[in-house]
Amino acid sequence: MREGPSSVERFSLEVSESLASFFYERVGEAQERAGAALIPEVEAYVVHLLARFVRETGVAGRHSPPLALQYLSARSQSGSARAQALRGVGDRALFISGAVPRSLDRTPVNVGYVRSIGESAYRGVAEGRRALAVFEALAAAFEAASEVIGDVVEPAQGGDLLGLYERWRRDHSRRDARTLTAAGVILGARGSELVH
Repeated sequence: MREGPSSVERFSLEVSESLASFFYERVGEAQERAGAALIPEVEAYVVHLLARFVRETGVAGRHSPPLALQYLSARSQSGSARAQALRGVGDRALFISGAVPRSLDRTPVNVGYVRSIGESAYRGVAEGRRALAVFEALAAAFEAASEVIGDVVEPAQGGDLLGLYERWRRDHSRRDARTLTAAGVILGARGSELVH
């Protein structure tokens, strides 16, 4: 019979709780800055996703398989293995599109492509499972959740406005548009070349 958690387990639990508390505050601040309002279930999911990815840094790294192949592999599975694999794809896509979108700059894919894979993966988890409705909500709020994660990881700053503008033209990120507008750049409609 086991007597209780070991000191290592207690430390691990304390770190998990403090990471969640840290990210809960940062996600709330990011939502205020962005004028976004994630529903509580999506907000909680984003908080725990960030805390998990801090502890498991290799999950979304360059040594992971291409996201599209991972998605196809997940779709070919069945039952709970399929749901777990699709969740992993959705989580990875959400993290990449929010925390490290610039990692896509030298690849043939863009943030929109990664977001579409993530949305599809989360919808696949929720298919026919009322108990997993949070994944349908995640799919619906994917872009907003991604932008909140981006603002948690790298709060909006002026920085390289030309690079930011080029990225906005390519990806049409609302977060980049807000940063450019706050820096005094007047953006035209999508596809327009009007900039002041």
